[in-house]
Amino acid sequence: MKRFLTTLIILLVVIVAGLTTLVMLVNPNDFRHYIVEQVDKKSGYQLEFNGDMRWHVWPTLSIITGPISLTAPNATTPVLSAENMRLDVELWPLISHKLSVEQIVIDGAVIRKTPESEPKIHTNAPVAPGGTAPSSSPTEKTNWLLDIEKINISNSLVIWQTAKDEFNLRNINLSLKKSDKKQIAAKFSGNLNKNQQELIFDTRADIDLSNINQKISGKLTQFDYKLSGVDLPENGIEGQITSDFLYSKGKIENASLSNLLIKANESSLTGNISIQLTDIPKVAIELVSDKLDLDNLLGTAAADSNSTAETNNNRIGVKPVISGSNTQQYDLSGLQSFTADINLAINHLVYRGMTVTDVVFEAQNQAPRFSVAKLQGKAFGGDFSLPVTLNYRSTPAYVSAKPKFNHIDLTPLLKAFNMPQKISGIISLNATLSGIGYDDYAVKNQWQGPVSFELRNAKLQGLNIPQLIQQSVSRVTNKINAPVNTGNYTEVDLFKVAGILNKGNLNISSMQATSALVNINGQGNMNIPNETIDVNLGVNIANGWGGDSRLVKQLQEMTIPLRIYGSWYSLQYQLDVEKLLRNELRTQAKEAIGNFLKKEENKGLNDLLNAL
Repeated sequence: MKRFLTTLIILLVVIVAGLTTLVMLVNPNDFRHYIVEQVDKKSGYQLEFNGDMRWHVWPTLSIITGPISLTAPNATTPVLSAENMRLDVELWPLISHKLSVEQIVIDGAVIRKTPESEPKIHTNAPVAPGGTAPSSSPTEKTNWLLDIEKINISNSLVIWQTAKDEFNLRNINLSLKKSDKKQIAAKFSGNLNKNQQELIFDTRADIDLSNINQKISGKLTQFDYKLSGVDLPENGIEGQITSDFLYSKGKIENASLSNLLIKANESSLTGNISIQLTDIPKVAIELVSDKLDLDNLLGTAAADSNSTAETNNNRIGVKPVISGSNTQQYDLSGLQSFTADINLAINHLVYRGMTVTDVVFEAQNQAPRFSVAKLQGKAFGGDFSLPVTLNYRSTPAYVSAKPKFNHIDLTPLLKAFNMPQKISGIISLNATLSGIGYDDYAVKNQWQGPVSFELRNAKLQGLNIPQLIQQSVSRVTNKINAPVNTGNYTEVDLFKVAGILNKGNLNISSMQATSALVNINGQGNMNIPNETIDVNLGVNIANGWGGDSRLVKQLQEMTIPLRIYGSWYSLQYQLDVEKLLRNELRTQAKEAIGNFLKKEENKGLNDLLNAL
């Protein structure tokens, strides 16, 4: 045992001495020109080393460089720069003075994707006799990275600049590990801050580069993310994404995500997304969801059941939402840059506290129109359909919609949109509307078109029209008893309204309400933004009267004029019962006098005839 340990120690000493001698004899700076030349030859990029290179022997044999930069052909700004780089190298090739790099490690790099860092082609570049500028083989340039087993970039910054904006990705960690079959295991994590919002992500993917000149395929095995900040829910949005992906080259390049699974808080989506990378990209989206909770994702809260006035959506940590007559906010010109076919099927959709089932959304974007051919679902005992067309040829966008409701309970619908729940019933609605914009403000202030609806088992809270009239009559004459029905509401079996919406004003051309107790006809107008109403009604109360039978009969046959006006929350009325009864009594008196005179005239004539 002692002899074995002695032999082992001697062997280790020899190895260490040999390594030390090798490191001392081989100057890492001798490889500087070779590395620069190989990068330039295989990629066209210019690698620049500043400062000397030195050996680092633990935990692996490595070359440590000084500051480095990597610049694209003819670019003015490096695409990558760092304070140093570590090259983990193989030992045995060094014996023959050759360099074989196992791994590249860079810490604290700055990676730029900006117009200044992009490669550029000089217009005065020399042209080969065949008429084309000389270029390296695409195969050679795309395969050179595969010669490196591992790449690790940590604690780095990515500056990504587009034509309209700039994004800074911080704390970037990137790891690429190649297998023998040109399979890449990739890890990518970091965070993005923009407009007081932060995205934290951690990605894992397996990438197949075995046929890199025709296609790149693979599987996104993990994409964990969390999005937080202003205009988002208090606890943010977090979830996971997994998918198979394929990018294929050819006459038309294509990219696709299949077996896609998106989880966001309590919501999930599955399906496929594909895109044809033509001059105007063509996007196709097919997604299915068992549950999509928009309240949870958008940071909106369900309406307060005790609220009687319209309020803003309750979001937490929300920046101010500016809404008003600035029509430039309805700018959808960005949709002109692509075409799309979108198909969504959602079993349960949660929006503004409403749960809508069996939602189907089918839309197509073809400049200059975004057409929603089908938007339908079921809610509150009924169903709805809302086809919409948005014309974005100019700004602001112009919207056309044909909403249709069938037998939907009105009360929870009003509650969901924070509107006063003064009226209830089962609503069926048809409308053909159009106007500028597509938010709440636009609907209330810009849209116009015919509207008709009916309410079954309707109830108007805060005003009992039969009681109001009967009580007023009983105060004028003691021949009519005070009403027995003292509820603070009006109930009818059927309530119908038809009118024209014109930029916030609903001109009611016809209003009818029928029940066994009362029949109402009328017309008027409603100001939706100001939440006021002014209607003139003709009310016929067929039942519920008590008192003098002759007067009761007359009142049952009478159409009583009634004006209702004012705020939705404090309705007022105008009813002149005394004038009404005075006119009625005057008419009755005239009829009685006429009958009396006619009777006396006939009596006098008969007496004269008898005297003769």
